[in-house]
Amino acid sequence: MENSKIHKKINMKDKKNTRFVIIGAGAAGLTAASSLHDQGYENIVILERETRAGGKCSTVNIDGKNYELGAGMIAESDATVMQLVKKYDIKLKRVEFGKSMVVRGKDNLARKKRSVRETLKLTKQVLINYRAVHKKYSHLTKPGFSNIDHEELSIPFAQFAKKYKFEALASELELSHTGFGYGYFSDVPAAYVLKYYSWNTMMSFIKQRMYFFPDGTEQLWTKVAQDFDVMYGSIIESVVRDTNVSITIRNQETGNIKTMIYDKLIVTSPLDELLSFIDGTPDEQKLFNKIKHVDYRTVACELSGFPKMTGYVPDNFSPSRAGHPVFWYHRHYDSDTYTFYVLASGDNMNNDIITKYISDFVGSMNGTVQRVHIIKHWKYFPHVSSDIFKSGFYDKLEAIQGQHNTYYAGELMNFSTVGLTSDYAYNLIKKNF
Repeated sequence: MENSKIHKKINMKDKKNTRFVIIGAGAAGLTAASSLHDQGYENIVILERETRAGGKCSTVNIDGKNYELGAGMIAESDATVMQLVKKYDIKLKRVEFGKSMVVRGKDNLARKKRSVRETLKLTKQVLINYRAVHKKYSHLTKPGFSNIDHEELSIPFAQFAKKYKFEALASELELSHTGFGYGYFSDVPAAYVLKYYSWNTMMSFIKQRMYFFPDGTEQLWTKVAQDFDVMYGSIIESVVRDTNVSITIRNQETGNIKTMIYDKLIVTSPLDELLSFIDGTPDEQKLFNKIKHVDYRTVACELSGFPKMTGYVPDNFSPSRAGHPVFWYHRHYDSDTYTFYVLASGDNMNNDIITKYISDFVGSMNGTVQRVHIIKHWKYFPHVSSDIFKSGFYDKLEAIQGQHNTYYAGELMNFSTVGLTSDYAYNLIKKNF
């Protein structure tokens, strides 16, 4: 096994000559490139199959206004992204809380305000029960999931919350967990949820220090990408790793094929897809075939007669309601365009079914869908099941970092938020190079 510590001894001459190739120009790939450059490396190429940078940081302009199809906000505690925001002089605005509704029941009535008793109960669960859990598992603040208590942290979060007596808080957390596409508390391992809702992130929520990009999250990564050699429209035909890394790509537009040689490979694209073109080792095949995803879809549509608010639909937070909207976002008050977010059930559920469910829901709120602008189908939230997590999946995955000159970053390695994805990529480079 390759010892990553040797990378710390690379001298400046080698840094200039070492050839890096990064697969993926999303948050992880571009953070890795920026971090390598900050370390003194100069020979960096990024391969991206799309014609744009950003990955799931995807912004679309409709009638002169920006809407998010993927990632929408960051926390004050997202240190790596905040550094890039400052470096590239990207505008941020603070999220305004208290302007959303929670729709429950057949009559789709908004949830009533909490009573004093309910508020006190929730506050106790946050400051005592949940705080105690994070103190117990403080190592989850470090990037990655290796060297943790797999036995307890692998259980579904719903069971975990019941065990530690913060079920009322879990109901609140579920809104922006399942609503934002990260699966159901009934089966998501607790470690993922605790990583997402770290204590620092909780404090960012409580202090209302969450931010969004008025010009779109994609803008940040577009600016970072301009500093690097990004080969857009690159379809990877094969990756062969021997002494070096040989990659054959096909240009999506021209069809031209060429093979390039590099010294180090950093993969930030979905690892399960990697097996379709790389000379996968037995360890890689065994691990990558266990990765699961969520079928998450974003539907931007124009409505009439619908409340000009953002909202959550907890009644749809279960597999039996797959295809129905779990969340909607009204970004611009003077616009009739809304983005709806749906947890679907795979390719067998076509977009016609999903748009019907949205239309039915909008109708139940006395609104009408006038026009569907765009539907984006995401292969979302890469993760593993409780049993696989418990078996030490992440320890095994971290153990192969650096083998065959290959390193792995991306959403799976930490969690599928912009901040956590970037934090891991930054740490990977700092640790190994």
